[in-house]
Amino acid sequence: MYQILENQVVRNEHSTIPYTWFRSDQPNQGICIMLPGLGYNTQRPLFHYATGMCLNHNIDVLHINYQFTKNEQFKKLSETDQDQWMYEDVKAVVDEVLKDTVYEQCFLVSKSIGTIPMAREWTEKNFIKNTIGVWLTPLIKDDNVYQALLNTDLPSLCVIGDHDHHFIKERIYSLKNNELVSTVVIPKADHGLEIKGDILASIEAIKEVIERVQEFVVKFTKV
Repeated sequence: MYQILENQVVRNEHSTIPYTWFRSDQPNQGICIMLPGLGYNTQRPLFHYATGMCLNHNIDVLHINYQFTKNEQFKKLSETDQDQWMYEDVKAVVDEVLKDTVYEQCFLVSKSIGTIPMAREWTEKNFIKNTIGVWLTPLIKDDNVYQALLNTDLPSLCVIGDHDHHFIKERIYSLKNNELVSTVVIPKADHGLEIKGDILASIEAIKEVIERVQEFVVKFTKV
């Protein structure tokens, strides 16, 4: 059985970050930290099914439910300062939630703008331990995100659609030069990993993504 703990971290007067922690009654060795997109929150299909998949494999889950679009102070910042803000929000939640809990393994699953703080942590390694990463529709146009994936020394799965406005063919296929990076390109899928105008094809696309994520997670899960 799992406890579902909902709370928030107040980082400063301008930044309060809600989170949801799915924690097993019996201690698990691993946790999956999920970093959603701006318009694609942790209640949407990819995160919903990824959460269930993790719980089925005895991996606790932490949803970091930042709300940047509702924060007027955040909107006033430069892009560089926004990136810093996002990372500090994520780190503040992780530090607070995990201060009294030790996990042997950490999975990070991020989507869209969530790949920006993930790329920062991928480089700095302030809180991750024995980490595996799943990058859903990464902002590959962002040099920091691209370089973090291209040069990673951590097992990583990159999933993107070729109709995604962030899809850059040359950059995506260059990731194959790093043997630690597995890349999945979903034909005709947009930034939501859906097929425009085709509901059934969209369902199949989500199914394929979750299957590939599950294969990847199971492959690297410590027993």
